[in-house]
Amino acid sequence: MYVAFGRKARTEAAASIASLREHHAWPVLVVGDKPIKGAEFKRFDTPGTPGRWAKVNLDTLTPWTQTLFLDADTRVHGDLSLGFRLLAAGYDLVIVPSRPQHNESLRHLSDEERKRTLAELPLDPLQLNTGVMWFGSGAAPLFAVWREEWQRWRDKDQGALLRALYRHPVAVAVVGQPYNDAHGEVIEHRFGACA
Repeated sequence: MYVAFGRKARTEAAASIASLREHHAWPVLVVGDKPIKGAEFKRFDTPGTPGRWAKVNLDTLTPWTQTLFLDADTRVHGDLSLGFRLLAAGYDLVIVPSRPQHNESLRHLSDEERKRTLAELPLDPLQLNTGVMWFGSGAAPLFAVWREEWQRWRDKDQGALLRALYRHPVAVAVVGQPYNDAHGEVIEHRFGACA
């Protein structure tokens, strides 16, 4: 499943889908403003930052009980079945931590949202990168809280996810950087290519 709003995002998503199909023959759904050839399409009107509202609504938009979400600016270089095996083992969400952590975490948020998020969460939260996520139907309550938290600033989604996980914990499997990184061996993330 992809979210793609705007020409650049659709171009990136088409390239990502092509790379996915080199490894898997899975069905693909694109949520956005215009269809992409070779993928199912669902139009979605989004408030706030384009695409972010769609991302926090993935659970209501997916036609599947288990879903892999990939940011449009990703490229698949290997087998992605690990995430589905972890969902089958009982996890609700499979995700990769962001490279920036500790003092650098959540630096992409507004100053106010970053300050409030860090104040609301215990200790030093592990920042998670929402550009690659596997999730099952058990994550639906988390997504509901994620939407509530996103509504507070209506901008980025990562701080809202951390606050939602604190409010409504689910079973999260954390996998390594090869699955979501600028130099990822399995999933290469071309951060900012859609901007």
